[in-house]
Amino acid sequence: MAVNEIAKVYAASLIEIGQKQNILPQIEEEMKFISELFQENHDMKNFIVSPGFSREAKKNFIDKVFGNNLSEIVNSTLKILVDSDRQTVIPDLYQAMIEMIDVVNNRQWVTVVTCEKLDDSIREKIAGELKSKFKKEIKIKEEIDNGILGGIIIKIGDLVIDGSLIKDLKNIRKNLLNRKIRSEAAYED
Repeated sequence: MAVNEIAKVYAASLIEIGQKQNILPQIEEEMKFISELFQENHDMKNFIVSPGFSREAKKNFIDKVFGNNLSEIVNSTLKILVDSDRQTVIPDLYQAMIEMIDVVNNRQWVTVVTCEKLDDSIREKIAGELKSKFKKEIKIKEEIDNGILGGIIIKIGDLVIDGSLIKDLKNIRKNLLNRKIRSEAAYED
């Protein structure tokens, strides 16, 4: 996912402050909550991004809704975003934070697609193999897709390792069709 450059600047600042004050995990969790809320609660999002409401009304809303539930840093960041009319970057800001924190913490997110939920032992084996290959802490996101019929697809950034049954069946079909075409061409006369 391409992340807004403005969001990256805010994310870098939040990470720097979080590291200096030793509260980065708290800031990460709070920004995750805000980002999810922003994406799920359309009324709140519409209010925060609407040009029909004043900046003061939006900042008062932030104080009333979040009050003491957010750190001063996250609360201030939200108000700065409102003041600069950049509140639409909140989801991108969180995404940028995660990407930067992953680099700092040497983490790699991996998406594993299977047709049924992975057993813990298999998940640990996949994580262990990938950890030894990439020399990073591996975080697995699981996706269930019955359409792959069996096997596994592993997505690591732009790299896709497709060991699905559906891919194998498509390859077999393609090979059979190629052979049929060749044999017909050989016997035409």
